[in-house]
Amino acid sequence: MPLQSIQTYEFASRLEFISEADVEQSMFGLLLDSFCKEGHMRVAMDYFNKLKYQGRTFASSSRSYNILLNGWFRCRKLKQAERLWSEMKRENVKPTVVTYGTLVEGLCRMRRVEMAMDLISEMKSEGIEPNVIVYNPIIDALGEAGKLKEALGFMERLSVLKSGPTISTYNSLVKGFCKAGDIEGAGKILKEMISGGCIPTSTTYSYFFKYFSRTGKVQEGLNLYTKLMDSGYVPDLLTYHLLVKMLCEQERLDFAIQVTKEMRERGYDMDLATCTMLIHLMCRMHRFDDAFKEFEYMIRRGIVPQYLTFERLGSELKKRGLTEKLQQLYDLMGSVPHSTKLPDTYRREGEQARKSSILQKARAVSDILKTTNNPRELVKRKYSLKPPISSANRTVQD
Repeated sequence: MPLQSIQTYEFASRLEFISEADVEQSMFGLLLDSFCKEGHMRVAMDYFNKLKYQGRTFASSSRSYNILLNGWFRCRKLKQAERLWSEMKRENVKPTVVTYGTLVEGLCRMRRVEMAMDLISEMKSEGIEPNVIVYNPIIDALGEAGKLKEALGFMERLSVLKSGPTISTYNSLVKGFCKAGDIEGAGKILKEMISGGCIPTSTTYSYFFKYFSRTGKVQEGLNLYTKLMDSGYVPDLLTYHLLVKMLCEQERLDFAIQVTKEMRERGYDMDLATCTMLIHLMCRMHRFDDAFKEFEYMIRRGIVPQYLTFERLGSELKKRGLTEKLQQLYDLMGSVPHSTKLPDTYRREGEQARKSSILQKARAVSDILKTTNNPRELVKRKYSLKPPISSANRTVQD
């Protein structure tokens, strides 16, 4: 309700106790920030320009520009952000370290890390010293891009600052090294992190588990998990999900069941995707009693199993003549609302129509090629390949 928000702001700004408390600027910042977070960037810009041209000096503060810049970056509108940044310079509004931090983070998020790095020199020429808020997004973006040497170079710059690297800095580097497959390099960053007084979090270790899962190095993943448990580390839900997923993918069912048990003892439980993987693995390993128990446990927790899981388990029970279990399975599935479509049937009709359309166009092209070898003639006749409805829609829209 943007219009009502503006009306409320204007009403409040006329109240005596608000003007005396000098909170109008804070309220304006809140209004702009809310518009930006809700995606009402045009409304935010229009009202910002209106107050600015009315001579309301607080409207054109660096804080207002910072909020709007962040809003454009959130919408992934680089040109509008660049235009606003140019306007800010033209209006001689002095940028702050927050302004540069907003620009750097936004550019890095849009994979413009080179542009972000260029801003460091500009900051220093303005007499503004870069800090961890500025360096962290660059280090993260360089790590994501696999430019690990450059990322380490920025890490060194950050190390000489008083604030020094943060947990986010180290996590970005660990993520980058693990993504590049350099587990040894990630281990060095982990040691440096601990010696620097930063305690690794579950996010830090999750990058290692993701690497082990991706590369199928189950034993290394289990070794890390054991070391963590021996050192008193308490795994969180993310760690457990990654472990169970890794073990299911490598068909290490006994370990998967053991980790699941430990997970539940600590008060965590699996989501739909992880439960599904576990049940399907149990079916492949002919552990149908365990699969049925897991299925029943899902229903009790209020998680509706996928119809594919129900069909697969039901088919296996029927094949083995376990009629009593099969009936219980039907009763369980019937007790909750569920779809009766398998994943393949969701796309079947659309896929069939697409195949028919491709074949139809191929026949049409074949017929044209039989009658002409002139490329210009082919171009002229290309619209004859379009379905009549599509052509009619295009004509109406034009």
